[in-house]
Amino acid sequence: MAFLIVTGLLLVSMIIYSAETGLRMSQRYTPLIDAAMEIKLEAALGHLLLEETLHKERPGRLEDVLTHLNQADWYALAMLEGGTNAEGTFIPLDDPLLRQYIVDVRHELVLFKEDIKLHWRNTMILQTKSETDKVFDATFNSFIEKADIVETHLQQLIKQAERRFIVVQIILAVGAMGVVMWLGLLFRRFIKAQNRALELLQSEIQRRLLIEQTLREQATTDTLTGLLNRRSMLEILQDELNRAHRLGSPFSVVMFDIDLFKAVNDTFGHEAGDTVLTTIATRVTSRLRDVDSFARWGGEEFLLLLPGTDLQGALALAETCREIIADSPMPGVGVVTASFGVADYRHEKSVTALIRRADSALYDAKNKGRNRVEASITDASPAAL
Repeated sequence: MAFLIVTGLLLVSMIIYSAETGLRMSQRYTPLIDAAMEIKLEAALGHLLLEETLHKERPGRLEDVLTHLNQADWYALAMLEGGTNAEGTFIPLDDPLLRQYIVDVRHELVLFKEDIKLHWRNTMILQTKSETDKVFDATFNSFIEKADIVETHLQQLIKQAERRFIVVQIILAVGAMGVVMWLGLLFRRFIKAQNRALELLQSEIQRRLLIEQTLREQATTDTLTGLLNRRSMLEILQDELNRAHRLGSPFSVVMFDIDLFKAVNDTFGHEAGDTVLTTIATRVTSRLRDVDSFARWGGEEFLLLLPGTDLQGALALAETCREIIADSPMPGVGVVTASFGVADYRHEKSVTALIRRADSALYDAKNKGRNRVEASITDASPAAL
């Protein structure tokens, strides 16, 4: 009897010690994983704010962008030296490899800040595009990759600790069942509590992953209409142009602009203007193929990419789109029209040259009275060929 009592007390002590170990593990690693996610989240928010500001999709300042990056740097420093904020207390990392990863992340963050300042100067002040665009994207991607390494390594550490923890629990379960029934009951209740904690942790991880996925989608799509944004469309256009250079395959672009859109906003309000934009996006999308690409180019201007479509096919589609916009009144606004410019691929060397031709055709449509489709019948300039 004395042996059973001593053994039972020993098992109870082991259970208490194991529970405290699990709690310390959660207190140590969970805030660090949160910090690694916050680093990427703040950097991505800064990147998104910068892109939307440079493309005139929302007002913003360079200081606002840098605020997000400074917050990301705070989390990185907290992982090295410790820190406390509203989310909890961060214990400094003691793993030398992880500490070096964090140092690399902070170094990449410094480079990213400098690239942002240069990118801002070139675009907002000088109004120019340069090779710094590619360098800027490369630096951001390098930073995210370094932050991903930190988060992955931390998750591996906590999974290893969880596995060791579960093994200890199994040993305790076998011992408890061999000693007394009430210890077995106590242990089963303890396991349920641990499973609940793991479920909560997994739920939090899924929530963070959903946030990251949403941020990635916002970086490539227009938040109002759900269409591709200008940056994503430029990448797709470049791919299509490269394919045409290799294979000689035809394609066309259609640029269109809502007529007198400013008057719609001034008369009916910006909410009605937003409704017009989303309604037009929906109507035009319903007439497109799966292989076609549709983007909000900026403001009330849109762009279509039609692979495998010659000039006549593009003109026919543009006329169809013009009709479905003009023939059905917009909710709360009335009749709204759009002008279209169409250009087919004529061996241009750059996307800019092709877009310039479509834009010129669009302005021809505007000058000829609006609510019409015009084609660019002029070949690309010798410099563009």
